[in-house]
Amino acid sequence: MSNPIDKLSAIALPGLIETDYQTRGYHYCLEATADNILPVVQTFDDEGFYLEDLTCVDREKQLELVYFFFHYDRHKRFKVVVALDPAQPSVPSVSGIYSSAYFLEREVCEFFGVFFAGHKNLTYLFLHDAIDYYPLRKDYPLRKERVAVSAAEKARLNSFAVTESDDSFFVNMGPQHPSTHGVLRIIIKMDGEYILEAEPVLGYLHRMHEKMGENRTYQQFLPNTGRMDYLGAISFNLGYVTAVEKMLGIAPPPRAEHIRIITTELNRIASHLLWVGAYLADLGALTPFLFVFDDREQILDILEAVTGSRLTYCYFRFGGMPDDVDETFAEKTKRFIDRMHNERFSMYEKLITGNPIFISRTKNVGVVTRESARKHGVTGPVLRSCGLPFDMRRVEPYSLYERFNFDIPVGGGNGALDMYRIRIREMEMSLRIIEQALAAMPAGPVMAEKVPKKIKPPAGDIYHTVESPRGELGVYIVSDETDRPYRMHWRVPSYFNLMTFPESARGILLADAVAVLGSLDLVIPEIDR
Repeated sequence: MSNPIDKLSAIALPGLIETDYQTRGYHYCLEATADNILPVVQTFDDEGFYLEDLTCVDREKQLELVYFFFHYDRHKRFKVVVALDPAQPSVPSVSGIYSSAYFLEREVCEFFGVFFAGHKNLTYLFLHDAIDYYPLRKDYPLRKERVAVSAAEKARLNSFAVTESDDSFFVNMGPQHPSTHGVLRIIIKMDGEYILEAEPVLGYLHRMHEKMGENRTYQQFLPNTGRMDYLGAISFNLGYVTAVEKMLGIAPPPRAEHIRIITTELNRIASHLLWVGAYLADLGALTPFLFVFDDREQILDILEAVTGSRLTYCYFRFGGMPDDVDETFAEKTKRFIDRMHNERFSMYEKLITGNPIFISRTKNVGVVTRESARKHGVTGPVLRSCGLPFDMRRVEPYSLYERFNFDIPVGGGNGALDMYRIRIREMEMSLRIIEQALAAMPAGPVMAEKVPKKIKPPAGDIYHTVESPRGELGVYIVSDETDRPYRMHWRVPSYFNLMTFPESARGILLADAVAVLGSLDLVIPEIDR
């Protein structure tokens, strides 16, 4: 296996710098230009990296286009920066190399005004047509340079591939279709009952969390984390506080780390349970929905007692926890573990896993290959369904996950059926982690000493990842030493997993589109942010 650094050195680059991974979250940083970004990105593609994220930072005197590349096997992260003139920011599109860039570049274009030459459809992704400024620029809303695309919807339809069929027609799936579980719209081009093309339409729940991050203190932004992935809110809460703690050099006490892991894994199980029930309901089986929500209610009772909430959790604090847990919390959690092991998993095995109708609806439907996953930046159960044991709890251990024994369930390329089986096994693994954390939880404080009242991280940036119920969550923060982030960006897994749907849906029956879309376990507020 070749070394990407050697290949990158052959390209005319100003510098390739090895960084402090512990404080920055990436191993190497390099500067590229609009002239050489294509060969740089092609090098990462040739070496098997996936485009982990793409965002922009307005430095006022220049725009910094920031690319992150990561590898499923080698676990090395590269940050690539391209400086652009704010007056005429233009750079070649890399969407021809990485499929994930198709959406990422559209997002950067509408929020920062960067033009990606060669992109086939730079229409609005989240915003409405009347917006004629760039909301994430620092001078917002003073800049009025962009001409609104009044025919954006027509352009989106016209961007679909032309087929030889004269009988094609368009249908809308959503934005209120019950299987979307949020306000997602899919424009589908049909030939009879078969799908020719599918284009997701986003933005119905867009709330500008990243702009809010620039206008709130680090503490004030904490509640926002529970408003993105409302089903896996604790993972988002954990990702944010641990990113800031790394910037500050703060280590939470061991007891606080154990409580964080227990509650995060309980929330992961609750998220997976809701997905199982909703997915089966989408496919026409309503009985499992009642059982899984019964189990989920047990978790919500446990978490409500310690967090004060049943859904949009804001539980963790910088440096630890606001309060300790008592023995009642531990006893209820142990009873729930026994309930799942002794009763529920065996019931789900009989009710769902071995059900021939369920198997026929999901087996070999929505199959995602490893290469397609890499091109789209897929993570989580969707990635693991193609046999790759990639989990950020193992790949880049955070908190105390490296101390616990658990397996990473993988599939065998059976598509939606494997994604179901993986999530069932992941719930079993979460219970295993919780048991170990409860047994090893020490006494002691739950808040670190000398945590500053005003959070002002040192100047610099960090890219920090955790494993949410849907895959890799990345938090990118740029600090200018004030009590508010200079730039905050969220890499959310549902956004990338959704990108596989247009490819997976091509050529399938419309009836199978629900099975494919549902298997991705999308949370739309997370995508829209």
